[in-house]
Amino acid sequence: MIIGLLLVLLFGKTVYGAQRWLILGPLTIQPSEFMKIALILALSRYFMYKDNVSKISNIIIPLFLTIIPMVLIIKQPDLGTSLTLLPILFTIIYIAGARLKYIFSIITIGIASMPFFWFFVLKGYQKARVISLFWPEKVSELGAGYHKIQSLIAIGSGGVYGSGWGTGVQSQLHFLPQGHTDFIFSVIAEEWGFLRSCAILCLYVLFLACSIGIALKTREAYGRLIVTGFTAMFATQIFINVAMTIGLAPITGLTLPFISYGGSSLLSSFIALSFILNVRLRTREVWSKQAFHE
Repeated sequence: MIIGLLLVLLFGKTVYGAQRWLILGPLTIQPSEFMKIALILALSRYFMYKDNVSKISNIIIPLFLTIIPMVLIIKQPDLGTSLTLLPILFTIIYIAGARLKYIFSIITIGIASMPFFWFFVLKGYQKARVISLFWPEKVSELGAGYHKIQSLIAIGSGGVYGSGWGTGVQSQLHFLPQGHTDFIFSVIAEEWGFLRSCAILCLYVLFLACSIGIALKTREAYGRLIVTGFTAMFATQIFINVAMTIGLAPITGLTLPFISYGGSSLLSSFIALSFILNVRLRTREVWSKQAFHE
């Protein structure tokens, strides 16, 4: 996956100023989506063989395993995807047994380095998106605040019951950019309304709760780490995407799992789901064998 990220920087396809995709014949692949899966598997494998994770030395290698793809993804630039790697790292090292003070130390260092990222890493349009989070009306009509304003209009115009399937003004007349990918939740809220949007969020919460339940019931360390890692990945994407559409987070390129259009995003989501279900199946088999012997 690291090689794939390097190939993207060298030969990747540029869309809307972001170089995130590789063209392989008829296929267009976004390696950063699969990097999340590779990172979860690598971190889980690493901690599976570590008995004493409470030592700070056992966290250094996982930290570098996360920072290297983060830097490559930021260079594309894709700040949203890169930020999803941190919750994955924190969740896995916590479940593996790391002390909370080490996790908070890493978070503190990250917060302290924010001025460096603001002045030397973030591009102009990314800074404008952060600024538009607080003052969207101060940017130009087609500037960084345009997406947020149109998203809020779409959600507000949907009301309680929505305007009806395929009849949303913001989405059908294309006032809302990227309505089929990044802002699919805004389209759902406009056409399906508040109640159905809440129902979808409840389904997500149920899915995450079931995933957590699988992790708690799994006795095998590797399987438990895998499930918690993928649960953290889904939770982060869902939270950031929905928060972005309702104006509580800066605009990013993160998709809504299982709903947003995008081949790499959908494929990586179902691969992650297959790992969770596989762990669930293996746990069930272990319980069945134990019950039989008893």
